Amino acid sequence: MRLSLPLLLLPAAGALLFVSNPGPKDFADFAGRELSERGIQEFCRDGVLPLVVNLLVENCPRLFRDQREALGDLALDLSQRRNFGLFSFYTTTVGTTGLLAKLSVPSYSLETLAVAGQFIVLRAEPID
Repeated sequence: MRLSLPLLLLPAAGALLFVSNPGPKDFADFAGRELSERGIQEFCRDGVLPLVVNLLVENCPRLFRDQREALGDLALDLSQRRNFGLFSFYTTTVGTTGLLAKLSVPSYSLETLAVAGQFIVLRAEPID
């Protein structure tokens, strides 16, 4: 009895997905990069920050990029991971509890798929 090539490749593909399933540290790195770049897009434009803040902050993009690790750690703290072995789902809720709830930060819910060493944001929507 001969096994076909696709049947032989299936376990290899599963093993590759299992080994390349990104972990929490990878998620924190991803989230830190994403949040710092989104912060730059949102706040580092002319007229967005109050004049007093503009006087204190010499390099707005650098300020956000320097906080990349802290932003990633915060995102990881606000996330729950469901690990399915071959892939993981991260659910992140921002602005509904703790210090962020007391600030005028918009509340968001995000779902992110982690698979094959990559992160794909499946859903990002504001919470009313």
